[in-house]
Amino acid sequence: MIKNNNYAMICEYEGTKYNGFQSQITHNTIQDKIEHSINKIVNSSISIEYAGRTDSGVHAKHQVISVKLKWNHDPIKLQNAINNYLPKDIRVKNIKIAPQYFHPRKSAISRSYEYSILRSDDSDVFTRNTALQFSEDLNLYYIKKCLTLLKGQHNFRNFCKEDSIPENPIRILYDTSMIKEKNILKLKFKGSSFLRHQVRFMVGTILKIGTQKTPIKILKMMLESKNSSNFFIKYNVPPRGLCLTLVEYDGFSLN
Repeated sequence: MIKNNNYAMICEYEGTKYNGFQSQITHNTIQDKIEHSINKIVNSSISIEYAGRTDSGVHAKHQVISVKLKWNHDPIKLQNAINNYLPKDIRVKNIKIAPQYFHPRKSAISRSYEYSILRSDDSDVFTRNTALQFSEDLNLYYIKKCLTLLKGQHNFRNFCKEDSIPENPIRILYDTSMIKEKNILKLKFKGSSFLRHQVRFMVGTILKIGTQKTPIKILKMMLESKNSSNFFIKYNVPPRGLCLTLVEYDGFSLN
């Protein structure tokens, strides 16, 4: 008898052409493409679970998905079969058999995102879909100060879409950092979980403070305010620079 295993896998994708990760009526989503590929292999309708719902235009190097299947072959053969039906900008990697209780979202203990900023006056063919072109002068001292202030437990309701603020908008950022790779500036965030558009609003605010168009005290006020306020102007950067880079679990690794 073939056992119904819980297969966990890393998925990477460039989200430029898709309407986000989560399935929609358009079927032009990452989830729809992956489920369609698996359905072709097992000849039945299945649904996958996933670690996080990335928005339209957002990318991933380490999205985690899982699916329960009756598959009587080596997991690498399942990986190759899925990739055979997927478009070239979506790939499945590192398939492992996970415990039956494993759930990519509910079992996760942290998620990491990075936002890439192209520091150039000229557009770049190779980063036009994966980085925000930003040529204004930036004060890196203020950017580092912002990243330090954001670290820790805060009420992030002022860094979320107004129609998406949850009942409990308190989140924990375990780590924040900045790295420079040639002409690319990357802002990195590791947290327990994130509100919708939280990273993009944080980056937008950081850039306004980094250009010294907004005083850093505004960031402190946004974090300390327990209520949403029209006093704060929210700055939301485009999705193309955002990438989900890692999802971590306690006692289980896909690497």
